[in-house]
Amino acid sequence: AVQSVGEKMSKAGLNTVMGILTVFFVLILISLIIFCFKLIPLILGGSKKPVNKAPEKAPAASAAPVSGSEQTAQNDTELVAVIAAAVAAATGTSTDSFVVRSIKRR
Repeated sequence: AVQSVGEKMSKAGLNTVMGILTVFFVLILISLIIFCFKLIPLILGGSKKPVNKAPEKAPAASAAPVSGSEQTAQNDTELVAVIAAAVAAATGTSTDSFVVRSIKRR
């Protein structure tokens, strides 16, 4: 069957519209499925919230006042220790298996 250019263009336009509608329908479907992932724990487990552990007591303050540069160095050392402990806890290894080389503040 021989088709004119107008007939070919109308079929091409319909194919394009169908393709675009299909893509948007699938995207909306995927976004609804992702939204439902937030609702599944509420449906299955009620409204249980994770229980936080009791906060640990802070170490006692030192008797002598610390100067500004020493306090900054101490804070950086504490920051490195906290980051190293967090990485070790997340990976399930000890802090001996890696080295924190630098920390960039934003």
